[in-house]
Amino acid sequence: MLSSDKKTRNKLIKTRLFIDFDGTITDCDVGDGIFTRFMSPEAAESDLHNRLIADWKAGILSSEQCLKQECKGTIVNRAQFDEELERYELTPGFKRLVECCHEKDIPMMILSDGFDYYISYILEKHGAADIPFRSNHMLFNNGSLDVEFPWLEKGCGRCGNCKRWHIETESKTGERIIYAGDGYSDRFAIHDADVVFARRDLAEYCISQGREFIPYEDLHAITDYLETSDESS
Repeated sequence: MLSSDKKTRNKLIKTRLFIDFDGTITDCDVGDGIFTRFMSPEAAESDLHNRLIADWKAGILSSEQCLKQECKGTIVNRAQFDEELERYELTPGFKRLVECCHEKDIPMMILSDGFDYYISYILEKHGAADIPFRSNHMLFNNGSLDVEFPWLEKGCGRCGNCKRWHIETESKTGERIIYAGDGYSDRFAIHDADVVFARRDLAEYCISQGREFIPYEDLHAITDYLETSDESS
């Protein structure tokens, strides 16, 4: 994970945390949930959502292509959407992790290939609206969802929002980078991380690539690491 030289050097430098949202900060994937619930009858009957996700994971579709088609297949208004968001819970340990980062002056940023609307909604609901995040932009458009990609041109085009680009842009020389995620969209981000926390699809990817990582079930694991690591201050 870290060479011995890099470990020694990083003991004296600052730590920065980048963290995924869907399936990481939230225990379930919000994007998956909204597209499953709000697909039109025709789209649901053809299993559009699952077919698009399979093609995305296979590299046949980019995130932009996948999300645009998913949005076109939805029927939903704002009230229905907000009601759906009320059912999503945070992964245990989120509040403690935020408090630890504040106490240790560790910058924390959320990186998501999902939508800004539900990220803002859920963070505000849990009193964490001040955490900066980068994501795609969601809109309501004539009874369905729509999406814009403000960060699309910053990456290679595979993801709608290039997490790796944000890490490279936000990080300072010499900082120790921690990344935590759970999914397919995190696979590029970990290449610029010194320490990786992974579960679910991201853990499988790390194993397939021979990449060392720290497995986690909840966010207490990250806080425990920050509190016990002499490199975190």
